[in-house]
Amino acid sequence: MVIMEAMDLTLQQAADLLDAYRKEHKLARIVDPDECRELDIGEGSCQYGRPCHAVWGSNHRCSNCISYQACHTDKERRKQELRNRQLFEITSRPVNLHVDAATTLVASLELIDWREATPAEVADIPEKDNDNADFLNQHDTLTGLFNKEGFSRAVRAELAAQPDTDFTMVSINLRKFHMINDLYSMKKGDEVLVSVAESIRQKCHTGALIARLFGDHFAVFEPTDETLEARLQEFLDEALFVIEEDDIPLHIHAGIYAVVDRNLPVAIMIDRADMARKEIENDYNIGSAHYTKKLWETAINKQEMVNRFTDALAQDEFHLYLQPQLDRKEKLAAAEVLVRWIKSDGSIVSPGAFIPCFEESGQIAQLDRFVWEKTVQLLKSWEGTAFSDLALSINVSPKDFLYLDVAKTLQELIEKYDLPMEKLRVEITESAVVSQSKMVDDIIDAGFHVEIDDFGKGYSSLNTLRNIRAKTLKLDMFFLRFSDETKTRGRVIVDHVIHMGKTLGMQIVAEGVETEFQKDHLLKADCDYLQGFLFSPPIPVEAFAKKYAVH
Repeated sequence: MVIMEAMDLTLQQAADLLDAYRKEHKLARIVDPDECRELDIGEGSCQYGRPCHAVWGSNHRCSNCISYQACHTDKERRKQELRNRQLFEITSRPVNLHVDAATTLVASLELIDWREATPAEVADIPEKDNDNADFLNQHDTLTGLFNKEGFSRAVRAELAAQPDTDFTMVSINLRKFHMINDLYSMKKGDEVLVSVAESIRQKCHTGALIARLFGDHFAVFEPTDETLEARLQEFLDEALFVIEEDDIPLHIHAGIYAVVDRNLPVAIMIDRADMARKEIENDYNIGSAHYTKKLWETAINKQEMVNRFTDALAQDEFHLYLQPQLDRKEKLAAAEVLVRWIKSDGSIVSPGAFIPCFEESGQIAQLDRFVWEKTVQLLKSWEGTAFSDLALSINVSPKDFLYLDVAKTLQELIEKYDLPMEKLRVEITESAVVSQSKMVDDIIDAGFHVEIDDFGKGYSSLNTLRNIRAKTLKLDMFFLRFSDETKTRGRVIVDHVIHMGKTLGMQIVAEGVETEFQKDHLLKADCDYLQGFLFSPPIPVEAFAKKYAVH
């Protein structure tokens, strides 16, 4: 019979197919590999039978269960095994078994034949050990690679066995792998994982230790040699899978740690390789990176910031700073609220350090919620002063949407302090506008003035303008960094973006204005508001009030 791809079978079709296969193979059966059970299919019935591994006289799942792999990848799998000098040929095919109108079992059809092995086969093929419980405890069922526990034990044993050998730990991760599961299926995702595992095997030296630690995270441990990086790069170049007919590349990044301290826990060796990988995970042009001491120092600093956050918040170490936005006559029109961390000892933590750190830890939502409330309190305190009509813009991190109902939170603050809604503007980055469009719509529908921040940094700018009902467009400072080679093109881009935004009824704010040339060009292009160091850096609230009270 011709071997085909995955089959959808009714009980009757399955029974008929098994009858036909049993005339051609010594053993034909349908199994549920997740539960390691044979399925006894009779007339209009399906029952779980004996453990499928019992056919080998074993008490455990098979160490390389190709039926499990077939079931989870929707692909046929084949293997040979040598048991007691008998050579077994095994084929597993995925089956969707429709028990009734409401019940479908995901199973595998197994076709098994065996014969006496030749002397050459006995010499070349390892004998299969039925007592493989320890193997299973240390290996990943889907790929056959080590699991985390087994990998750690094997690495430690290898270090002990080769005390004079230098080793390298490599961390490998698939970027945005969840998209494959979301767009296609878990089975397609499993198929990719199996393919990646096989590709890693092919590029590693014999004897290398390879693991699927969890999800889409792999690790390799092998003796250091000059070919490692070339083999790794070859793997990365070949691993840009395109899923079926859709143009969705799978990008893979790797971190490399040269093991210096052999007495480190294996988990920390993996962490250090992973630390290097994370430094490049947002860069599609770089495939691998090495761990350095600087990365370790950065990680320590990040952890200290995370640990210090709660106390810093309680001790009022986070301060509001304001950066003015000026109109075309250079009169104060609005201001952006920024946060600065000034420790109790007077030292200052760069926002370029603590904001990404808190975004990664999830603490950014708590910090932003604090900043928003302080901003509303400030606006309330300005009622009846020279700043009564001034609007302030607050920033919303993309991560805020994971932890907060932003629209509801802002509404509650406005109501709590009885503040006119138009005084509080909401800046949301272009990337967040694209990825969280529904939640951004909720903010707009609640009546808030939304500004698209960092416009031009992302890759979906025109779609952003088409789909989001924001009132203000903030040009990213990137557009304003003209070199001699790019200034003509830069001017054209700025002119057309401003014209496009204004045609859509949006106000245009240019941020990052640093030179008189930039200012003059923006005014000629009909930009509405200007913001940047040419006029003022972000300054404390008190300094802002003093500077602009009579402006």
